Amino acid sequence: MAPTNETRDQQLLLELSHAIGEWENSPYYLAEEEIFDLESFLLDHNARELKLELESIYGTPLNHKFWSSFLAYHRLKRARQEIRDQDDQQEEKRQRYLQAVEEEKKAWQKWLKEWFHQHRRQQIRVLPGGKKP
Repeated sequence: MAPTNETRDQQLLLELSHAIGEWENSPYYLAEEEIFDLESFLLDHNARELKLELESIYGTPLNHKFWSSFLAYHRLKRARQEIRDQDDQQEEKRQRYLQAVEEEKKAWQKWLKEWFHQHRRQQIRVLPGGKKP
């Protein structure tokens, strides 16, 4: 028995859901635009009719019109931006910390060097005598 269109569409939606769930690891993820390439996914899965139907509902270009209509996508995009901002702040803090540690290390080495120099100077004794005339 051949699969019905409804079964085929359900299978396609399951595959779409899985591919979107993979997001950045999906071959359909467009990093420069931070969207899932719905058009390519539908064309690769021979769902031209569904693509045309979605274009009639959402407009063209489908990728931008479709995703811009979803509040969840905007929330995801905002959350991802906040995470990137937090990562940038954390990286900046890490760099400042490493710089402070390096400066402290240099200051400690300088102090040790001066201390050893001073300690060595105290150990040097001048012996009486010298050349007899």
